[in-house]
Amino acid sequence: MQSSYRVERGFTLIELMITVAIVGILAALAYPSYVEYIAKGRRAQAASDLVAAQQWMERFYAENNRYDQNPAGTTTNGGTGLLAQRFPQTPAEGAAAYTVRLSAVASDSYTLLATRTGSMASDKCGNLQINHLGTKTLASYDTSAFANLQDAVNKCWRQ
Repeated sequence: MQSSYRVERGFTLIELMITVAIVGILAALAYPSYVEYIAKGRRAQAASDLVAAQQWMERFYAENNRYDQNPAGTTTNGGTGLLAQRFPQTPAEGAAAYTVRLSAVASDSYTLLATRTGSMASDKCGNLQINHLGTKTLASYDTSAFANLQDAVNKCWRQ
C-alpha cells in the first residue's frame, strides 16, 4: 500500500509573518541607536574643528597682535573672511553637518560657533561654542534632553 501523502517543505505564512515582526522590532530598537551614533561622530568632528579653528585664531593673533584683521585690513570674520576660507564646513568632504564661524570678534576677543545644518539641524546638543579663553559651551540646545547647561556641555563636548 502506497500513500499519496507528500511532505511539503517550506515556510508557512504565519512563520514568515513572525519573522518579519521580529526583524521589525529589532530594527525599531536599533535605528535610534544608529542615528545617535552617527550624530555623536558628527558632533565630535565639529568639536575637533572648533578647537582647530581656535588654534588658528591664536596663531593669527600671534602674527597680527589682534583677532579681527591683519595689517592689510583683511578680516577674519564673515562669509569671505580668512576663517571661513580655512574652515568652510564640517566635515570638509560630503554634506555639511556644521558650519564654523566667528559669532563675535574684536581685536582682543572672539567666540567661535559651530552651527548645525543639514542632517544635524535638529540635533539635541545644539550649536557648539568656544571662546578665546577656551570656555566651551552650547547655544540653542534641547533643554528637555539635559538637566542643565553644564550637563549638556559635559555630554555634548565630551563625546
